[in-house]
Amino acid sequence: MVHAVNGCRQQISDAWRESLARAGLSDLSTLLSAGPPAARAVGEWERLSKPGLGGRERWRWRFPHADGRRTIYLKRYFSSPLRRQLDRIMRQSCLHGVAWTEYQQAVRLELLRVPAAAPVAVVERMRGPFEAVSAVLLAEVAGEPFDTFCQRSLHQHGGWTTPPPRHDLVRRLARFVSAFHQTGLRHRDLYLCHIFIHVQADGRPWFGLIDLARIFRPRWRRTRWTVKDLSQLDASASEVGATRADRLRFLLAYLGVQRASSRVRRLARAVVAKSSRIVRRIRRAEDRS
Repeated sequence: MVHAVNGCRQQISDAWRESLARAGLSDLSTLLSAGPPAARAVGEWERLSKPGLGGRERWRWRFPHADGRRTIYLKRYFSSPLRRQLDRIMRQSCLHGVAWTEYQQAVRLELLRVPAAAPVAVVERMRGPFEAVSAVLLAEVAGEPFDTFCQRSLHQHGGWTTPPPRHDLVRRLARFVSAFHQTGLRHRDLYLCHIFIHVQADGRPWFGLIDLARIFRPRWRRTRWTVKDLSQLDASASEVGATRADRLRFLLAYLGVQRASSRVRRLARAVVAKSSRIVRRIRRAEDRS
């Protein structure tokens, strides 16, 4: 249920309402004025930084819970660039900001049973169709980024680097991405760092999505957005040492076919062409830094 408090709109998931209240965060509007520490919620706030955040802040919040400590991640948007705002208005919503959109995508994925960061709460203050300031809280996702997992496995010469387990892992990842795309949604930022992997007790990998803010359901040119997602995956896979055979194996499993056909070759050419452009752009950015 959406509530209007202190000139802003906020929504808290029923599954988290009681926990947030006990932690002292029943009124989310305090997150908008001066950042999380001003909220005076119990627990530990840790500010996270990485290049390219722009008008955003990221925080990790660990707080006591009835069944142990819980971890929630907060994204706070206080100066979203005009280009991003216009993209959101055109492709997602003119009624709500980026944080609210990410929260609603988390709700949607939960209903569709696509593993992803679970929705906790969201609050925003709008100026017409433009976002003034907002914040979204999402639950911690089990595991670690897929690219980190791959790099660590290569460094430690883990079992996942040997052919049979690696081939199985590639196919499972492909089926996960295919299941996500079969919902009609596209991620638009689907690099391996935005797919988490958790190896379960029985040895099977579990996958989950993070960074959900740009997800949308294209009404036309769907192939373009499919190629964009697959190209981002392909580019980041090449960065962690995936072979051409691994990348083709991924594409075959994604399409659910056993061998390459004219359809597979057309898609592969489109993906590789865009993936190469992404890699060149990454290289130029690295050279400038």
